[in-house]
Amino acid sequence: MIRTFHAELTKLLRRRVLLVTALAVVVFAVGGATILVQSADPVGPVRDASGGTPTLQSLAAAGGGTDVFRVAVAFTGTFLFVVFVGVAAAEFSRGTIRTMLLRQPLRSRLLAGKLAALLTFAAVTLAVTEALTWVAARVQAPGAGVDTSAWTSLHAVGSAVSDYGVVLLWIAGYAILGTALGVLVRSVPVALAIGIAWAGPFEHIVQNSWAAAGRWFPGLLLEAFAAGGTTAVTASRAIATVGVYVLLAAAIALVVFERRDVVA
Repeated sequence: MIRTFHAELTKLLRRRVLLVTALAVVVFAVGGATILVQSADPVGPVRDASGGTPTLQSLAAAGGGTDVFRVAVAFTGTFLFVVFVGVAAAEFSRGTIRTMLLRQPLRSRLLAGKLAALLTFAAVTLAVTEALTWVAARVQAPGAGVDTSAWTSLHAVGSAVSDYGVVLLWIAGYAILGTALGVLVRSVPVALAIGIAWAGPFEHIVQNSWAAAGRWFPGLLLEAFAAGGTTAVTASRAIATVGVYVLLAAAIALVVFERRDVVA
């Protein structure tokens, strides 16, 4: 697993990947902060429980700076899910998974090492994104009438750590579910089609006609967790239910990966 982890991390640390990631982080941090700060509702003491945009009063709180980061990231759920699906399925479509198995025949360690490397890279990227988003929001907040004096308090540090932890758990859920789908389907076009359809319109369409969907569908549950809970489900129940889905998906994917022949 350690060798697989190092090998996967080496792929992720290539100059081209780092440059694309850095550009995406900067664009996201500046763009996300700009949209949320400028669109903040001037009335209302707290952000809506359904995950709406922050208000001017909620932004003035100690955690306002990193709340911008948390809310902005929550809008990228479908995109991140599709990325993890594509990364996993591409290894089978390109045939590179077969070469990897020659180096690491223990399939469970191979899969665990690859996923651990992806999450490590994501964790570092998230930390940088949170810092840049905070800086971008801090620069623009005074112009929007937001008092940022509480953003540098000790309580603000605690809020930053909490928001980072929530987003990291949220991404880990998408990563495992996306990897499992990629391993099961193997075909990039098919896996992406399923991922986009399910995480994008399908769950929300069903939710429009079945209110209980928000308590059971994994994508909606992850959205609820990132938003700190909704009127349909609390954040704790959302992450607990997603945890069950993640464990089942990981177990099924591992069993299939262990037993299915790799012929590509």
